[in-house]
Amino acid sequence: MNQTIYTKTRPAIGPEEVRKAAQTLEQYRRGKKQLEQRLIENEQFWKLRHWQEMAKRGQGGNGADPQPTSAWLVNCILNKHADAMDCYPEPTVLPREPGDAAEAEKLSRILPVILKRTRFRKVYADAWWRKLKSGCAVYGVFWDGSRDGGLGEVEIRSVDLLQLYWQSGITD
Repeated sequence: MNQTIYTKTRPAIGPEEVRKAAQTLEQYRRGKKQLEQRLIENEQFWKLRHWQEMAKRGQGGNGADPQPTSAWLVNCILNKHADAMDCYPEPTVLPREPGDAAEAEKLSRILPVILKRTRFRKVYADAWWRKLKSGCAVYGVFWDGSRDGGLGEVEIRSVDLLQLYWQSGITD
């Protein structure tokens, strides 16, 4: 009779690890709470809902007063975005030393192809909308192993800061 002996092993991630990860996430959330609020307020200003944001802080004036809106901010942002797209960057790789010249030249020909295949122009445009409305943007560089029949391809995405967490206070 063949008996299989099962040994009880501890899972790689148990309740204690989950609890510790939840505490770390909460610490990161507290660290970025002020930034999140500012990002949301900036989006409201972009949508011409600035009077509601000012009223939250007690700066909205008398509620019976007129609350005019102007497309001035929208127009400024549209023009700056157009300027950014007119200045779409071209990748150029320079050699660090004379022996790197051939590799730098190859990379200078390869990178534009990769950026075109990954539709980086749209990612660049999305990131500029975020920069203009919120003051910054984050690019994520990922590997998509399912592209090109399983060969894989680099993927560059604009990342929403509201969906990103990091350890506060780190400067290096």
